[in-house]
Amino acid sequence: MLRNVTISRITVLVMGRGKRSNVADAYLHASQAKNLTVVTGATIEKVVFEKSTAVGVRVIGDNQPSAAFGKTERYSKDVKAARMVIVTCGALGTPAVLERSGVGSPDILQKAAIEVKVDLPGVGHDLDDHQLICPMYRAKEGAYEPFDEYARGVDSVKGVIDAEYDRTGKGIAASNGFDYGMKIRPTQKEIHSMGPDFAAYWKRIGADKPDKPLYSNVTHQSWSCTLLLRPTTYNPDPASRGSIHITSSDPFAAPRAITGFLTRPEDLPVHVWYYKKQREFSRRLPFYEGEEADSHPRFDPDSPARLRYPGDLNKTDKPVEEDSIAYSAEDDKAIEQYVKENVATAYHSIGTCAMKERQRGGVVDSRLNVYGVKNLKVADLSICPSNVGTNTTSVVLLIAENASNIILDDLKDEAAHTRSRESKL
Repeated sequence: MLRNVTISRITVLVMGRGKRSNVADAYLHASQAKNLTVVTGATIEKVVFEKSTAVGVRVIGDNQPSAAFGKTERYSKDVKAARMVIVTCGALGTPAVLERSGVGSPDILQKAAIEVKVDLPGVGHDLDDHQLICPMYRAKEGAYEPFDEYARGVDSVKGVIDAEYDRTGKGIAASNGFDYGMKIRPTQKEIHSMGPDFAAYWKRIGADKPDKPLYSNVTHQSWSCTLLLRPTTYNPDPASRGSIHITSSDPFAAPRAITGFLTRPEDLPVHVWYYKKQREFSRRLPFYEGEEADSHPRFDPDSPARLRYPGDLNKTDKPVEEDSIAYSAEDDKAIEQYVKENVATAYHSIGTCAMKERQRGGVVDSRLNVYGVKNLKVADLSICPSNVGTNTTSVVLLIAENASNIILDDLKDEAAHTRSRESKL
């Protein structure tokens, strides 16, 4: 019996006859707004201020034609804002825009020769990301349709699949390859085995929240090889934090990004624990054929935990508790080393301009306003004070829709205030 595990089909942004839904289709193209201009081939250098009020942004072109500005060479142009400036450059981009604008930690700004307008040390701090581990497994011949060959554009496969999609709106071309996933919480015994640092952390963030997972797992076919199965697994709420800051006033200069992965002692035992779990899940799949050695820890060849590919030697249909692989202390060290060498970003960066009190390192208030200035808001994943137990796409959409309501309310309040003031003149 498996305890504390939830398994379900994954909700995807694929609608109707296999058409992927996205922000451009759902909002921009559908609205056909006449007051919207999209400028491509341009970079935001900074927010332009008059005293402490944001009045626009400075745009730097990159030698590409710009229909909006009538430019074909590299250029710099200030775009004025009628009412307010809203920065939505993401958890990795928004801190850089603010810092180049003089909003951030004085230490960071002074090193980049930027005048400090607002002392706001939370900018670029507390970078949070889902820590990803992707061990892979071999699958039996004919276990599933060749998604990888379609993704690589193999003519003999792509033609057939595209024809099916054109005819029915179904098949591989109507799928993103992610069909099911699971979320799992640790048992009391497992919590104890991960050590006192983790136990204290889990008590604080998840012990009393029965719907909060410690690990998430999405299993899908590898896009590089038909017979590879890839569990994409990540810790949705790690303790470790990183940072991202500018190194120069030049908007084209690379920032200094520090992931912070595994810098807190609570995180490594979680990855070791779940590596063992996902291996047990994977070897019970009906089409399991063994581990892909290059994507697993380097166990001692004589260890009972050693990899067993090729062949079906490691397959079992027994319940996890009855027939789990035994790991020694040396095996655990091998897993730890594997995690340190392979942990990666899930591209779910978050938290670098957090919505919380300024004295606690916050950058924006509950109405998205950047502390210390006027008419400047941030509306992207950077405002989240901590990460979420899901793919962050839906969170971005939620932030955007709520931001639109906040912005409209503020504009209405401003208009009402203006009318009231004028009526008294």
